[in-house]
Amino acid sequence: MRHLLNVSATQSLSFPSFRSRGHRWQNRGSSLKGILIAILLLGVVGFTVVVLYGLRQRRMESARRALEYESAPSPSPARPLPPKTSSLPKITRASSSAPVASLPQAAKTTPEPSEDERRRERVPITYTSLKSDAVEVVDARSILENYLKAASWRERLPFVFQPERAGERMSEFYEKRGQPEPAPGRFLGAGTLSAGESKVLNLRFECASRPGFGLRANFHRNNSGKLLLDWESWVTWSEMSWDELKKKRPQKQTLLRAVASESDYYNFEFSENWRWLAVKLRSADGMHSLTGYVRRDTHLGVAVANLIGVPLPNKLSEDTPVPALARPSSKALVTVRVVFPKDARTDHCVRITDLMADRWVLFPGEEK
Repeated sequence: MRHLLNVSATQSLSFPSFRSRGHRWQNRGSSLKGILIAILLLGVVGFTVVVLYGLRQRRMESARRALEYESAPSPSPARPLPPKTSSLPKITRASSSAPVASLPQAAKTTPEPSEDERRRERVPITYTSLKSDAVEVVDARSILENYLKAASWRERLPFVFQPERAGERMSEFYEKRGQPEPAPGRFLGAGTLSAGESKVLNLRFECASRPGFGLRANFHRNNSGKLLLDWESWVTWSEMSWDELKKKRPQKQTLLRAVASESDYYNFEFSENWRWLAVKLRSADGMHSLTGYVRRDTHLGVAVANLIGVPLPNKLSEDTPVPALARPSSKALVTVRVVFPKDARTDHCVRITDLMADRWVLFPGEEK
C-alpha cells in the first residue's frame, strides 16, 4: 500500500482538466479562422486576376480591331461620299486653304458612270474684305436696321431673302418655339463670300448671345438685285429646337446649325472610340449641346475631323476635297444633318450623316 502511494506521489499522472480542454478548443478555433481568412484572400486574388485578364483581353481585341482598320484598304477613295438625292452637295474646303462649294453643273450629253459626279462641280470659295463705308455695306446695314425696327416677324418678311420659304419657318421659330431675336452689338467688319457667280455679303457684330464667334448677318441678292437678309443663318435656324430634338430623338436626318469641337465622350451606341470620332455640337448661344459621332474611316469623318483639328489617318486621294487641317482644339461653325440611333438609349448621342457646310450660311440651293 505504501508502495502504491509512493508510486502515485512520485509519478505525475496526467488527467486533462477543463481548463486545458478550453485552451485546446481555442487553438482549434484560431486555426479555422485563419484558414477561412486565407480562403477569402485567395478568392479575392483570384477574382482580381480574372478581372484583369478580361480587361487585358478587351484591350488586345480593341488594338487588333484598330490594327485591322489601319491595314484595311480604303473603300473607293476616288468617290468621297455616296450619291445623295440632293442636287447640291455640301460645302467643304479643298486640300489647299481655299474653301470649295458644290454648285450645279450644266447637263452633259455623254452620261458619266457616276450620276453624282456628272451633276456636281466643286468651285472655290473666296472671301474679300470690304470697307465699312462701301456702298453695299451701308445698304446692308440700313436693311438690317429696318428689319430690327419691325414690330413683328410678319413685318420683317420684306427684308428677308426667299420670304415664301422663310415665312413658315419664322412663324414656327417665334410663335411655337418662342425663340428670341439676336441683338447685334458693335460692328466688327464686312466682306463678300464668293462661290462662282454666287455671292454673299457678310456683316459681323459683337453679340452677347453668340459667345466665341459673334453674330453674322449674311445678305443675298434677289432676282432684281436687292440685298435681303439670310434669316436662317441670322438666327441659326435648325429643323428642330434643341429641346425638341432631344425629346423626340428623330431617326430621320435633321438639319442642325452648331459650333463643333472635339469631344472625348464615347458611350452607349458609340462606345468604340477606334471606330467613331466624337464631336461636341453646341448651340449658338452655348446653352445646349449634343455629342455627334462620325465614322473615322470615311471621307465625311476626315472632313469633320480636319475642321476641329483632329488628324486622322486616311487613304483618300490627294485630289479629294477636304477641309484644311485646323489647329488642335479648334472650334468650327457647321451646318450638319444628324440622326438618332434606333431605340436610342440616351438623348445626348447622335450620328452625323452629312456636313452641308463649314458655315451657317448656305448658298442658294444647297439645302435641297
